[in-house]
Amino acid sequence: MKYILLIITIVFSITSTASESFRIFISPSGSDQNEGFTYFQPIKTLKRAQEVLKSYNPNEPIEIHIDPGTYYFQSVTWDYSNGHSITFTPTSFIKERPVFDGGGLDTWFKLRKSGGTASKLKFRYIKVQNYNTAMSFNGNRNYVSSWNSANELYGMYFYRIGGKYSNSEYSTAAVRFVNSRNNSIVNSHFVDILNTPEWSSAIHAVYIAHHSSNNEVLRNRFLNINGDPIKVRDESNYNYIADNRFYSSGKEAFYQAWYCNADERGWNLDGNNDGGCTLESGECPSIGNEFRNNDLYGGYSGAINVFSVREDNNYCGSLSAPRLRTSGNVKYY
Repeated sequence: MKYILLIITIVFSITSTASESFRIFISPSGSDQNEGFTYFQPIKTLKRAQEVLKSYNPNEPIEIHIDPGTYYFQSVTWDYSNGHSITFTPTSFIKERPVFDGGGLDTWFKLRKSGGTASKLKFRYIKVQNYNTAMSFNGNRNYVSSWNSANELYGMYFYRIGGKYSNSEYSTAAVRFVNSRNNSIVNSHFVDILNTPEWSSAIHAVYIAHHSSNNEVLRNRFLNINGDPIKVRDESNYNYIADNRFYSSGKEAFYQAWYCNADERGWNLDGNNDGGCTLESGECPSIGNEFRNNDLYGGYSGAINVFSVREDNNYCGSLSAPRLRTSGNVKYY
C-alpha cells in the first residue's frame, strides 16, 4: 500500500509542477489553426503563439516549446507580457537546436515594450540565421522612464546576420537594446555578423543604446564580424562585458563607446541633415561600463585597438564615473 501511495504522490507532484506553467508547442509541421496546447497539436509560428497568449492571458509563467527543425521566413513584433517569465526553449535538448531562417528578412524577433516594467523574456538554445537583425529589444528612446527589462539570451546562436545576408542595404546590429535594461547575453555565439564592405562600420554584434543600462554580456563567442562587435551609446551606463572570446572581429576596436554630438554633427530633426542627430533631447556619454577578462584574437582585417571611447567626456557636464574601466583583456595577436 505504501508503494501505491508513493507512486500517486510522485505522479501528483509531476502534474502539479507541469501545471505551474502555461505551455505552448511549436513545430515546423504544426498548424496555426491550432492553439498549441499539446505536443501533438502544435502551432507553427511565434506570431500565432502571441495571439494565443493575448487571447487567454494566463496569470502564470509561460513556456513556449519549439521543436527541432527549420522555420522559414518568420518575423514577429512582440508586445505581450503578463508580469511572469516567458521562456522560448527547445522541446528537446538532445537533438539539434531549432533554426529560424529569415531568407533575408529584416528582424526575427522585435520586442516593443516601453511601460517601465520588466518584460522577462527568456530565450534558450535557438539558432537565428539569414536576417538583417536577429533581435531588437525596444523601449522608447525619447523617454528615459519608458524602458523594458529583465530579458535573457542563453546559449543562442546568431549566424549570417547583417546587410550581406538580407534584403536591406545594411544592418546596425545582430542584437540591439534600446532603452532596455538589466538584460543578459550569456554563453551565446555570434558568427558571420557582416555588412557589405562599404557599410562595415555600421554593424555590431551587440548594440547597447539610449539608456540601456546594467546589462551583462558574458562568456560569448564572437567570430567574423566586420564592424566593432560591442557598441555602447547615449547614457547606457554600468554595462558589464566580460569573459568573452573575440576572433576576427572588429573594424577599429572590440568595444566602442559613442554618442551623437550635435555640436559637431548638427540636427536632423527635419530630415534635411543626413547624418545629423535625431534625438530632440540630445545624447550624452555613457559611464561606468566595464570591459574585462576578454580573450582577443584579432580584428576582422588584422590588429585593432582593445577599445575606442569617442566624443568629449564633458559634453553633458562632469561625469560621475569613468566612461570605461578595463582589466584582464588578453591579446593573442
